[in-house]
Amino acid sequence: MNIMLVSVTERTREIGIRKAIGAKKINILSQFLVEAVVLCLFGGLIGIVLGVAIGNLAGTALNSPALIPIDWVLIGFILCVIIGVSFGTYPAYKAANLDPIEALRYE
Repeated sequence: MNIMLVSVTERTREIGIRKAIGAKKINILSQFLVEAVVLCLFGGLIGIVLGVAIGNLAGTALNSPALIPIDWVLIGFILCVIIGVSFGTYPAYKAANLDPIEALRYE
């Protein structure tokens, strides 16, 4: 959520320009929600790859067969999407409700 709040603050002028030329609240809201979900999915992907790699390395060290638990990978991705939506909602709502005039004055 902190990263998304900083992103909204840094892009206040951009949001103001988009709203001034006719962007609707739903457009800005969806932009920031998609950004939050993508960030969470990238983090989840890195975590899943590292987890599988470390698990398989430990398995080879213990003479155990290497396998990838597909069900846990899917659960991990689903949790990443849920976290992205839940923690991206407030920053996206804040960005969508900015006043275009005040956003253009921001600096």
